[in-house]
Amino acid sequence: MAVYSFHIFDRKGKTLFTKRYNTQNQIKQRPEEEEEQRKLIFGSLFSLREIVTTLSPMNDGFSEPTVLQSIKTGACTLHVYETMSGMRLVMYTDNYVANSGGDSPVREALKHIYSDIWVEYVVRSPLYRPGDLMPVSGNGNNATVKATDGRNKFDIRSTEFEKRLDTFLTKKSWFR
Repeated sequence: MAVYSFHIFDRKGKTLFTKRYNTQNQIKQRPEEEEEQRKLIFGSLFSLREIVTTLSPMNDGFSEPTVLQSIKTGACTLHVYETMSGMRLVMYTDNYVANSGGDSPVREALKHIYSDIWVEYVVRSPLYRPGDLMPVSGNGNNATVKATDGRNKFDIRSTEFEKRLDTFLTKKSWFR
């Protein structure tokens, strides 16, 4: 299975992290096009989640809520893991995923990325403060930069997160 990209969005749709993989067959995009693509992905996920929860027969207040796990088209699949805080981890892959019942291996990987890599290397960082994450397009050379309001912004790339993410994904048998 080819993994094309990985994104993390906060509950308001701000891109916290993005990384492209397997780019040999992809057309180089301008930064504005990439930003527009991330907005489209988040908007689609947000809208489809609303449709799924509204139309779900299990939406009675007692059952476990219905969640959007993936969106599959003829060419690709968006795998989604949404946390209780509204953070969305999204992996964009081709359609060749071995699914042996239950959660897909990609969904399990997304859960692991959140609980064991994101929490460990970003949330537990002494520099991290909720709401003060620097946008993805910032300079990754410094751990903090001044925002327009004078507060320091935390850069995710200053942590071991990206390195641990790459190590974890490349060890997966389905990653290429």
